[in-house]
Amino acid sequence: MPLDRGPPPTPPAIEETQKKTDAPIVDMRDAFARKTPQTEEDLAQARAFIEGKIEMIRRDPHMTPSEKEAAIADLQSRR
Repeated sequence: MPLDRGPPPTPPAIEETQKKTDAPIVDMRDAFARKTPQTEEDLAQARAFIEGKIEMIRRDPHMTPSEKEAAIADLQSRR
């Protein structure tokens, strides 16, 4: 026998809050900066990532040879 649960409850009212325009902006870069130097493994992973991107560019059928050359040169400068 089906249960008659009635209509669902009304959703809670949405309250608009005032935006604080005087909130301070703080530079948090130092708090999130790398605490330890990169390891050889980190550098190897970064190089492997860039090599993968270079290979992806070489195989891209939508790029012209000059676009590929420029993109590959940019990535090779980041190794």
